[in-house]
Amino acid sequence: MDFPSLRTHLAAEADALKAAAARADPDARVPSCPDWTATDLLDHVTEVYDHKTQCMRLLREPEDGERLEREGGPAERFDAALAGLLAEFDARHPEDLSHTWYGPDQTVGFWIRRMAAETVVHRADAELAAVETIGPVDPGLGADAADEMLRIMVEWESRVSRDELAEVLADAAGLVVAVDAGERAWTVRVGAEAAEVADGIDADAQATVSGTPGEVLMWLWRRLPAEALTVEGDAAKSAALHAMLAEFGQ
Repeated sequence: MDFPSLRTHLAAEADALKAAAARADPDARVPSCPDWTATDLLDHVTEVYDHKTQCMRLLREPEDGERLEREGGPAERFDAALAGLLAEFDARHPEDLSHTWYGPDQTVGFWIRRMAAETVVHRADAELAAVETIGPVDPGLGADAADEMLRIMVEWESRVSRDELAEVLADAAGLVVAVDAGERAWTVRVGAEAAEVADGIDADAQATVSGTPGEVLMWLWRRLPAEALTVEGDAAKSAALHAMLAEFGQ
């Protein structure tokens, strides 16, 4: 998905997140992040937005004393952080330099994509806190965010953090599970040292998990249960992958 579209989706999903959080009781627990209340969720996203703003401004990881201070209540702080983030994006080009935690991509564009995906997932969290069904996700955004989850959160992270993830990878080693989102599909292979992700559905996939792009995205981020999507093949294998994903994303 191109960066202007990602930026547009980010703004729209942020508005939807704030609206859903407002419909929830401020002290309501977020089922998908049970340590958080609805207010904690809003504060978390505010802090994430401000952190990325500082990453672009400072071109390095912000120190504790460089955290942006916001006035007002949770919703007001959220609005200010979102406005600040969007202003930083609009003042730069996607290819401009920025500090990121993802070694292969040190650009502003990485954060545009990352924040669009972050926001749509947390919008779902806010809806769950409000005891609502997760709303639809734009198919293009859902497919792009699913690709990011698999390529960066799973494949890349499994390589750079293999020591920390050794037990998780060892337990899941041998899994070959395909994920089908319609126009986009991937096959995940888990080895003892890393996970590999390939485009398409490989013939030796032990199971194929299928759904709309939005459903697939929410399944990958565990906002939907293991059994929520259609599974062809060995359901135990797809459930094992779903369980492993807990180690790769909040």
